[in-house]
Amino acid sequence: MDEMTAHMKGGAKDMEPNLVKLMQALIDTAEGRVPADTVFVNAQIVDVYRLRVARGQVAVTCGCIAGVLFEGRDCADASVPAWEAARVVDCEGRYLAPGFIDGHLHIESSNIRPSEYARMALTRGTTTAIADSHEIANVCGLEGLAFMIEDASRAPLDIKFMMPSCVPALPDEQAGAVITAADMEAFMNEHHGAIFGLGEMMNLPGVYGADEETCRRIAVGAKTASGQVDGHAPMACGNDLNAYVAAGIIADHENTGVEEALDELSRGMYVMLREGTCSHDLANLAPLIVENPALARRCCFATDDRAPSDALNVGMIDNACRVAVEAGIDPVVAISMATLSTADVFGLDHGALCAFDRRGAIAPGKRADVLLLDNLAFEGAPHRVYVAGELLAEDGAFVGSIAPVDSRPGLDKLEGRLRDSVQLPELSLDVFSYKFRPGEAVIDVIPGNAVTGMARPETAEGLRRIMLIERHGRGVEAQLSGADGDGAAGTGLAGRHIGQGWVRGFAIRGAIASTIGHDSHNVCVVGDDPADMLAAVRAVGSGGFVLVQDGEVRAKIDLPLGGLMSDKTAEEVAREHDAFMEAGRAMGIEPPLDPIMGMIFLPLPVIPTLRIRPEGMFDVTTFSYAE
Repeated sequence: MDEMTAHMKGGAKDMEPNLVKLMQALIDTAEGRVPADTVFVNAQIVDVYRLRVARGQVAVTCGCIAGVLFEGRDCADASVPAWEAARVVDCEGRYLAPGFIDGHLHIESSNIRPSEYARMALTRGTTTAIADSHEIANVCGLEGLAFMIEDASRAPLDIKFMMPSCVPALPDEQAGAVITAADMEAFMNEHHGAIFGLGEMMNLPGVYGADEETCRRIAVGAKTASGQVDGHAPMACGNDLNAYVAAGIIADHENTGVEEALDELSRGMYVMLREGTCSHDLANLAPLIVENPALARRCCFATDDRAPSDALNVGMIDNACRVAVEAGIDPVVAISMATLSTADVFGLDHGALCAFDRRGAIAPGKRADVLLLDNLAFEGAPHRVYVAGELLAEDGAFVGSIAPVDSRPGLDKLEGRLRDSVQLPELSLDVFSYKFRPGEAVIDVIPGNAVTGMARPETAEGLRRIMLIERHGRGVEAQLSGADGDGAAGTGLAGRHIGQGWVRGFAIRGAIASTIGHDSHNVCVVGDDPADMLAAVRAVGSGGFVLVQDGEVRAKIDLPLGGLMSDKTAEEVAREHDAFMEAGRAMGIEPPLDPIMGMIFLPLPVIPTLRIRPEGMFDVTTFSYAE
């Protein structure tokens, strides 16, 4: 990468002279006055504008596409370079497609740090990721976001960070931080150009009620690089949906049914078809496109939350393309949804003049993020992945480089502040030994879906205990102030900083505990034996997932960074995930329920229907505690 390309990498921000030089370089290359850096020949070009595949060749210079020629109309033979070039890549008849853009994701949900996530994602063809880091922000505040940005800068994946809009997810959540509109603006002033947009707006009551602070946070979106605000509006309809869209929120990834998605499309929103590890919504939503392919331009893909074992073995956005094709969507349409449609959402196709910022298609004046695909069945990793014209992955292996931690001044200090984030109160067996009350509200798990149901059974048959224990220090302070009185440790925190309840559909013999519990990330534990539940909570240490049976730890994944992320490689964490999954299956957690993803969303108080909070069982449909 030459000096100008490296300088342009961050976009056109206050770089008009370099923008002109890039423009001249692209024009001169297109006209053949100067050699290209690379020419891709003998390619089957996936044309996402005309939704076709056509033989052709592509010229790249300074990390951007300078020219595209199609065989027959523009050149006689696509295998013969039409431009001089420093390097010629023979595609050997493979498909040349734009790099995939993930429309919405949480890096922390993959349990690896951003630089490691980048290495993993690139092997599966993701070249741009729209990341909302509200997970680490809920634990460590804006220092957590600063860590994510700095660590991501070590890697060649273009991760565009959104400003977390809802920290905490609801105003009275017991999270580790509070981020106000004023805090957001101060951070953006200090980190100029680092924030791409405003992350998913989950505070639906705040939007519907025109709450001033909520509206101020939404308004911060106008000051970000894209000027866009992402959404999160499960089951919103009628005037509530009208209010939500009127606030300027552009997209939603929480749709689980066709009618719900059509409601949003008719009001001008983009719909993200989610295919992650916990939520598999794409197949249910595919009829949108199968029945009316024109809607593809307003629909794109998002992974939201993807376990590293799934990402490496099954895929990410490439997996979404495969699921889409299996559901009847044309492969070229699927690629357009994975690239151009996502670019459209955030103005990356045409919203910037700088070619290095534009992407989503194989076209002149676009960043040269391109994939070589063996076929359009998406059965494996791309043959090759190029970012800004540079080869970074080949046949599922990363061949690029990650800068060392010490190349980013202050990163080690930010990382240090993420450690030792788990502050649990003293606990006794008594607090885990509560009784079932006939007719009480019980979480009904729906495997493969972030949405839950609510049941009111008369007996505890088939149920498991579920608890949520505040881990950011409030319970510790309450105990120091005498909250337990003469009772056993932790009993005085029940209903205040320790939620107690029951769950159906989460069969386990023993207990599972986690320091990940969306979005405030308090310690969630599910089990059939109070003693195993207590042992599991005690075993989480500085953060992670734990399985305990008969008093023994059966499997554990350490997550020392904020209790959310490992400091190991993606492959190492994937192996730990696989071992954890195997242990979970042996303890009775049956497919399709994922032992980890199936539990960590049970505390999320912004997705229907019933959730657990430190105060007790919470009905999201009424935003009130269930009696």
